[in-house]
Amino acid sequence: MSAHHPDDLTLLDYAAGSLDLAQALAVSVHLGFCSQCQSQLRKLNALGGVLLAETKPASVGANDDQIAEGAQTEALDEGFEALMARIESEPEASPKQSPAPKTTGYHNPLERYLPASLDELNWQQQTREIAKFDLTNVVDLGSARVALQKIKAGAKVPVHTHRGNELTVVLKGGFSDELGVYHAGDYIARDSSHKHSPTALQNEDCVCLTVLDAPMKFTGPLMRWLNPLFAWRA
Repeated sequence: MSAHHPDDLTLLDYAAGSLDLAQALAVSVHLGFCSQCQSQLRKLNALGGVLLAETKPASVGANDDQIAEGAQTEALDEGFEALMARIESEPEASPKQSPAPKTTGYHNPLERYLPASLDELNWQQQTREIAKFDLTNVVDLGSARVALQKIKAGAKVPVHTHRGNELTVVLKGGFSDELGVYHAGDYIARDSSHKHSPTALQNEDCVCLTVLDAPMKFTGPLMRWLNPLFAWRA
């Protein structure tokens, strides 16, 4: 099971369908690895249905807007923390009532976009030890840059920060950085407040899905020449 997950608010937005396509793809790929988040998502979906059922429809009349607004406010009045506490208290459905989807039978959404297996992709070398496969050139996922990144076993990505937000889902192998160690299925969120230098684990190449809403920025004095290589091009 994955050790690093989307936060509760991200899962709530995913359940509500309010994430953009690139973010939703990252969460969906993580769900394929993570039975814990699958369970949490089922609870969110079930609770969403309960909240809809408990919200009384507004009657037709002169005060329609006020009544509708009052009903909506009442449904949301619990606050986010109370909502999550309610989710946690919801019991799991028994297997006979609603069998949990098995991770082993999960259809990875990346499969519809990739022309070949991870080992057979036409990887583009960025440095001797880092390569990418750009999904942005294959499918329209909005303004974000979505790619697969491959780092050779034991290789280190030079220290960098982010001009925006970065989501990473480990697909194969693993890596470590200043904040932890990550394995297949882990979901990692970084932003401009983070500076790190990911290092692939020694046993095999690390392959990750990455979603960026702005380019990375290499900060080391000897590695700033990499910034043009990783810049976005139209």
